[in-house]
Amino acid sequence: MEVLLIAFSFVTVVIAMSCYCKSNQCAESVRLDSNSPIGLYWLLAVVSSALALFTAVTALGVYEGTLAWLSIHTLILVPILLFSPFNLSQDDSQ
Repeated sequence: MEVLLIAFSFVTVVIAMSCYCKSNQCAESVRLDSNSPIGLYWLLAVVSSALALFTAVTALGVYEGTLAWLSIHTLILVPILLFSPFNLSQDDSQ
């Protein structure tokens, strides 16, 4: 059962990271207006991150589960930030 919860936590972390990247991509290409999907992507990212934390903590207990969740997030987030195809800098030199 614990293995399934950790696998589900891994899947939800992947969903969260893809939503974070998609919201950054939308923020670069779309001006903030009422039809912008950025808020939906951020909401999905936060909800899936919370679900991932909950399943990891449930599977392994509070201390080990939190460490597992942080490790999974780090293993997925660092390569995305290092090798991102999106320009994540806030520099607007025109």
